[in-house]
Amino acid sequence: MNIKVRYVRDFVDDMTMFNDHERALIRAAVLKIRENPFKLSEGGVGKVAAESGNESILSVKIAAASIRIVYKLIKAKDGESALVIFASAVNDATPRAV
Repeated sequence: MNIKVRYVRDFVDDMTMFNDHERALIRAAVLKIRENPFKLSEGGVGKVAAESGNESILSVKIAAASIRIVYKLIKAKDGESALVIFASAVNDATPRAV
């Protein structure tokens, strides 16, 4: 499956709040998502994002850094699919210095 990755501007802006190590973890997670972007029930890596109320919005948590990546796989009939990365967020309640 040929998957192109697209980033929403907010995701790109969010990347500035992470340190180099966290950005490397996020890049590695995006590559892993790209390899198998489907839901867990379909053998993929994504969990349905409960807050979205939409079965097609998925998320992956990077446990080592408490970061969550939210994305949507858009399947095209011609085999050219796109992976749209919406957001990355820190899961802890402590504020982060930028």
